[in-house]
Amino acid sequence: MVAAIGSSGAVGAASSASSGSSSQIAALQKQITAVQKQLTESQKGTQTDASQKLQQQLAQQIQALQAQIAQLQAAAAQAQQAPQAASSADTATSPAKSASSTLGSIIDTQA
Repeated sequence: MVAAIGSSGAVGAASSASSGSSSQIAALQKQITAVQKQLTESQKGTQTDASQKLQQQLAQQIQALQAQIAQLQAAAAQAQQAPQAASSADTATSPAKSASSTLGSIIDTQA
């Protein structure tokens, strides 16, 4: 029973980690939208060296934000896989526990 409590705790931890990263991802997506608006505005009008440099910086900022989102998504996926593996291990040991308790019952009735 201890293993079952442990895996449900892991599932809860993964769930909270996932919801935390979801809010972080949403915030990063808002930042991307804001930077994309700046980029669009900077592309209007006459292009100068300064405006092109700004556009390049904004594009790099968008790429960096997208990379952060990818990292958060990967971490969330790993956090969800870990408790699933723990849960699978609990399921795999359940038949053995069941068999040993049945054997114990048989021995008790024969004695």
